[in-house]
Amino acid sequence: MTAPQLRRRRWQDTEIVRFIVLPGLTGSLAGLVAVAGLLVLDVGSLRTLVLGPSGGFVPLALLSAGFMITFGSAAIGAAIMAIGNPDD
Repeated sequence: MTAPQLRRRRWQDTEIVRFIVLPGLTGSLAGLVAVAGLLVLDVGSLRTLVLGPSGGFVPLALLSAGFMITFGSAAIGAAIMAIGNPDD
């Protein structure tokens, strides 16, 4: 087997995809949905502040990044804590 095939096989065989990457992506998507919900509902005049004349791309990007990191980390933590104890 060649080196690229070995690397590809190792990546497919690892548990990292199941316990870190997939929940992280799912949590990040949930964070984006939460930001969209907050903006659509205009909770606390957030949409007015973020999309107003003094707002723009930067406040929206910072808000989205914060929610994505928080929700993604929570999803990864929940997935890791859901791993069963091998002694049970």
